[in-house]
Amino acid sequence: MRLTCCIVVLSLVWFSEAGTAGGREPDKPNTKPKVLREQVQGQWRHRGEMLLRISGRVQVRDAHTLVYEDGTEVNINGGMDAPDLGQQGLIGDALYPCGKEAAAFLKKLIGDRPVTCYSDADVPIDAKKLGRADAFVGETNLEVELVRNGWAMAHHSGMAPWEVIARDNKRGLWRGKFVFPEKWRRGERLPQEK
Repeated sequence: MRLTCCIVVLSLVWFSEAGTAGGREPDKPNTKPKVLREQVQGQWRHRGEMLLRISGRVQVRDAHTLVYEDGTEVNINGGMDAPDLGQQGLIGDALYPCGKEAAAFLKKLIGDRPVTCYSDADVPIDAKKLGRADAFVGETNLEVELVRNGWAMAHHSGMAPWEVIARDNKRGLWRGKFVFPEKWRRGERLPQEK
């Protein structure tokens, strides 16, 4: 009796989920947007301002620029400063492409997972370029990880301890010599780069 009841219950559950041949709805195409955009309530300085949240798959253009599948470009420099693709560093007597290595680190960190960016900037929800945003994979802050692993410099006091940890452990850029990315963009170069 107990076995018969279990079989009947399991059959009912299966038929209710799968549907019957005559009454089953056709499969609906996946209508979930590739890039999700929404405004969410933030508490920036306890003023209750709205934040723009954008989430989806990205391409890594360089160690501080992400591009979503819909073409939206997001700059994650702000609390940190990561090198551009063309920047080089020096380990021993040899130059190496530190900008490309920083971008490769970020690409590996993200993998094929979606990235969620939050911008407290006053931008329209459909903006295709965000000048500054905080970026996360799950709950992992990408800027913190870039600084902690030595592929970006701290540009905010909250990031300074992560930079000290990277420097003390000779991670990323701290393995050798380099020009701070901000100065490199203004034209300063290592003597070996000239």
